[in-house]
Amino acid sequence: MTGREQILAALETALEFGETSVIVRSSGAIAEVHGLLTVRQGAEWVTLGEEGQTHVHLKIEAGSRLLYRQQDEANAALELAGPDGELLCRVTFRGTNRAKAENYTPERAAKIRECFSGLAGHE
Repeated sequence: MTGREQILAALETALEFGETSVIVRSSGAIAEVHGLLTVRQGAEWVTLGEEGQTHVHLKIEAGSRLLYRQQDEANAALELAGPDGELLCRVTFRGTNRAKAENYTPERAAKIRECFSGLAGHE
C-alpha cells in the first residue's frame, strides 16, 4: 500500500483496535509507545496520539509502503517503510502472538488478520 491516504486510513484503523504498541527504531534507540488512539495529518508530519501527551510524529513520503506481518513467534504488526525501504515504525497488536498462549486471543488475531491480510506480502 503506497497511497498516503490509504496508509493514514490503515494506521487509524489499526489504532482503533486498541492494545497496540507503536515502535519507532533508529540505529541508536528504540521507542515503544502504548495507548495511542488518534491520527492527525499535518502539513508535513502525521501525528499518532495527542499533542501535549505521548505521541509520535511520522513523515510519510511518496513511495512509503505499509505491510502486514504475522510471524510465528511475534505479535501481528503493520510496518511502515519509507521510500528507501527503511523501517520507520511498526504498529504491533498485543495478544496476537500464538507462542504466548497465556496472552493470545484467537478472536482478536482473526479480526486483525481479516482486516489487514490484504497488505501481507506486498513489499
